[in-house]
Amino acid sequence: MIFYTYHYLTTQHSTWQYLRIALLIALLVAFMGLFFYYLRHRWNVKYKDLSIITGTLLLLVLGLQINSLVSLRSASEQTGEITGIVTNVAQQLHVIPKKLAVNATTSNTNLLIKAPDGYYRLDYNSDNSAYLIEKVTLHQPKIKLVKE
Repeated sequence: MIFYTYHYLTTQHSTWQYLRIALLIALLVAFMGLFFYYLRHRWNVKYKDLSIITGTLLLLVLGLQINSLVSLRSASEQTGEITGIVTNVAQQLHVIPKKLAVNATTSNTNLLIKAPDGYYRLDYNSDNSAYLIEKVTLHQPKIKLVKE
């Protein structure tokens, strides 16, 4: 069973975003350079073809970046929900949130919380507006703690 720390939930790094932005900027610079070189020397058609290929790659990476940003926004909203739940549970258990770990990165009905004094299960009501904290005992737990 995998548990995620509060630190992991609040500082999920997305290095792929920075790489895609750098690739997007590099393709944009290459496209502009090839297109302007083609406009200066219209007799050399290979720069026109290269600028079309680069422009197509630029549009493809731009589309992937927009799709990734939309999914990143959705994931950060869901992570915000789970961090809010962890903060509330920490207040009720009288511990700081950094000492808690949770078994999911999104809020669901089978949520387990690992605290310093044991494991807790959150039982939600039918409309998921409130929950009950219940201490549980795990038999032979194989726990992996994801910190970063």
